[in-house]
Amino acid sequence: MSEILKKIQSAILARDTLIFIETVEEEEAIRDLKSIALSMKQSIILWNSVDGFDDITPSTGLKAMQPSGECNTLEDMLTEVSEYAGDAIFVLQDIHFLMDERTDPMTLANRIRNFKLLKQELRKTKKTVIALGRTYNLPADLEGDFTFIRRRRPDKEDLLKILLNFIAAQHWENMLTTDEAVRNSIIDAARGLTADQARSSFAKAILKYGKLEESAIEFLLDQKKQIIQRNDLLEYYDATTTIDSVGGLNNLKDWLKKRKKAFTEEARLVHLPEPKGILVFGVPGGGKSLTAKAVSSMWQMPLLRFDIGRVFGQFVGQSESNMREALNIAEAISPCILWIDEMEKGFAGASGGHETTARVLGNFLTWMQEKKSTVFVIATANDITKLPPEFIRKGRFDEMFFVRTPNTQERNEIFNIQLRKYGLDPENFNLDNLVQISKDRTGAEIEQAIVEAKYNAFDEEREPTSEDIDNVIRSVTPIWNNFKKVVESNEYKMIVSNAKNASPEDDK
Repeated sequence: MSEILKKIQSAILARDTLIFIETVEEEEAIRDLKSIALSMKQSIILWNSVDGFDDITPSTGLKAMQPSGECNTLEDMLTEVSEYAGDAIFVLQDIHFLMDERTDPMTLANRIRNFKLLKQELRKTKKTVIALGRTYNLPADLEGDFTFIRRRRPDKEDLLKILLNFIAAQHWENMLTTDEAVRNSIIDAARGLTADQARSSFAKAILKYGKLEESAIEFLLDQKKQIIQRNDLLEYYDATTTIDSVGGLNNLKDWLKKRKKAFTEEARLVHLPEPKGILVFGVPGGGKSLTAKAVSSMWQMPLLRFDIGRVFGQFVGQSESNMREALNIAEAISPCILWIDEMEKGFAGASGGHETTARVLGNFLTWMQEKKSTVFVIATANDITKLPPEFIRKGRFDEMFFVRTPNTQERNEIFNIQLRKYGLDPENFNLDNLVQISKDRTGAEIEQAIVEAKYNAFDEEREPTSEDIDNVIRSVTPIWNNFKKVVESNEYKMIVSNAKNASPEDDK
């Protein structure tokens, strides 16, 4: 019996009469509950507001007594459960839709009280009520009444069982590679998928390639990428940006390179703790986001961009649910990198009394503190003073790095990288002059100057020159002119004093 089945069965035996199981795999959860009912010699009855009651006890189990009549309302259902003469596990679907902020206050109060009364009544029996939902989103007044159990997405061991059982059920044994290393890669490619999504992806790969082997791995990764991005919270990035494409930020890059081996078995054997995350803040366009993308390639881990702004929903509890769902997916895909860009835009209101923002931030910080899975967090921010103090306190992240405008050596490196990126030979440009006039320009501004110069030259049907780039640079006011007012504030300076510089400060 799996750990989750043991946890549910223990809760039932301990007479936790109201249980909430958080799951994105409703059908899989119901299968689990059927097996528990069989082992405990109990009936299992499913209820939703469309079908009413349905005896789903397996054929070899103890079939349920016939319910007394049609029960399509929450009130009728609770009455029937209370009066039901036998012992059974009642599984409830979709009840959170019947008890949200759109429900009439008097009706909501009655439903909450009915659940509280039912809890006490059930303790005298062997009946148990189990509610299923993607996330816990019942009224806050019921939080202390329901035992909460999270049924996570399948891990690597679960996915291997799912794969082997699926292959056996379809009689496709000859279509699965016998190479153990390739099998492991196939399982890694499927991490983060639900059991049903994994089976579907395995089937599609076999139909496309005729066999589940190395050639199907890229297809499985693409399937996962498409599925993950359907939730609008996470964006899956392919590891295409290398660390060599990041100009400057040598202190930050060196720190990241030294931690590449920290996720290996060798590191675990010497009790080296896994890095948990970094906060990178500073001038917009300084290379923070580019570095996040490059780490994925350096460490050979998938990169998930988490859009904090999309977490916040219009209904009570929706924001917290969205946060938990995104973090659950990241944990299922682990080892991975979770990149949270422009963090201050999502959590700016947490210190200003915004209750929902504060709760969502609290959920995130608790997860950061307690997470066991290998999810390395890269949080980036521009104006870090907008973040609440509890987010940036010492020890929250492994390290904080401050990014300012690149120094002379870094600008030279950036020009070389960007000129080559756009098919230009650095030898044909006066880099000494370009580096000198681009003081206080970010890497993004240098890149844009090269692009603009190329457009201008292309329009005139010629190759761009140093003078073209020089003209563009001089015509634009650097973003640093405005941003340095933020950096020079006492509050910002205090935060910088507790952080490391992403690159050497001296402009030599």
